[in-house]
Amino acid sequence: MPPLLIAIEPGPPHVLHGGAAGPTLQHGVGHWTEAIERFAHNWSGETLLIGNQAPSDMVGVTRFRGTETILRDARRPLFTLMVPSRITRIVDPLFAGPFGSRLVRLDWERASHPALLKVLEEEVAGSPNATIFIPTGIAITVETVIRNIQRLKDAAGGGSQLKFRLRFSSQGHERRGLHPSYFGLQLKRWRDRAGDVDLRFGIEVESMAQRYSEVSGLDIAWVPWPNEATNCAPTTTRPDPAAPHIYVYASRREQGTGNAERIISDLKASLPPASRFTVQIGSKGAELFPDIVRRLKSTDRVTFSGSGLPPAQLHALFSDASAIVLPYELRRYKGRGSALMWAALDHGIPMIAPTGTGFGDDIARHGIGYAYRRLDEIPNLALRCIANADELSAAIGRYQVRRTEAVAAYLYA
Repeated sequence: MPPLLIAIEPGPPHVLHGGAAGPTLQHGVGHWTEAIERFAHNWSGETLLIGNQAPSDMVGVTRFRGTETILRDARRPLFTLMVPSRITRIVDPLFAGPFGSRLVRLDWERASHPALLKVLEEEVAGSPNATIFIPTGIAITVETVIRNIQRLKDAAGGGSQLKFRLRFSSQGHERRGLHPSYFGLQLKRWRDRAGDVDLRFGIEVESMAQRYSEVSGLDIAWVPWPNEATNCAPTTTRPDPAAPHIYVYASRREQGTGNAERIISDLKASLPPASRFTVQIGSKGAELFPDIVRRLKSTDRVTFSGSGLPPAQLHALFSDASAIVLPYELRRYKGRGSALMWAALDHGIPMIAPTGTGFGDDIARHGIGYAYRRLDEIPNLALRCIANADELSAAIGRYQVRRTEAVAAYLYA
């Protein structure tokens, strides 16, 4: 049997400050949950999930160890993490690079937890050739592993062949307005500290993996979500070009909730009369924009959906779509990916996304959809998705092969 894959579910960042563990696993919904399922399902041997609270049912997960009190660090107050970031934001224009990176080093290197280490030591003692995998890295999980690699090797015993695969979907700089080189330099520091061990970092967004490789001098792998095998399948029939279905995902403010009504209005004015639309806005977006939600719910040819849906129900909303619109804010998604991108690809659906976002640039580069600079470009790009369906489908097929190869090379090499 192939070695044990130990996947560590991160929990939201606020658990660092003594807050309650987040519901990412216990409710069985959310992007982190789906990502874990995909990686676990693609692993050919036993999988152990270490997480905050037990999930109800997760595809591919063999065992679970709860960590309700593990991913916390109540002893360190919030300001010790945030002050360096705020200082750096001020001096960043003058000191971008190694100096500024050291100012925020505390963000990444002070968060560690003995209880998580204890669980890992117990597991590798019985599985000396295990792969320790963090699918969505945050400071407390990654630093705990890096700081204690020698202890984990000792626990595994002589002749062990532990592998460490630490993957990131969001790197933090884009949320704090920091220079993106900071994270590349942090990866280099982590790698230097780890020493002689089989360790590889992975980044969800291909363009950012290339950038961090250049900054750090390391071979940073591009590690997308694995192809879906449980909740969806590629669309087998082409949508009717005379009656296309356009899906708009604007769940939160930073994902475009405030622009959802305008986007739907522009699309209705430009697409065929038989077109239909689905817009998804989550509870956080609905709280901030209740009037938009109220009007969209009563708009002709528009289906409205909230958030918190299990993957199968979520995918059913757009499985027959001609295009998926992801109107995310550039400021918040510069260098970041989108889980909806992977789901769209699994259904063979092209996407429309902003230029400058991590996933938007990758979409444009590989011809699996189109990128826009202004919102008023979206209707024309939707028409192009409908007209160029065969061309886009072929490009998506090629991209899917690259995804499979990239994940296999990262986890198994």
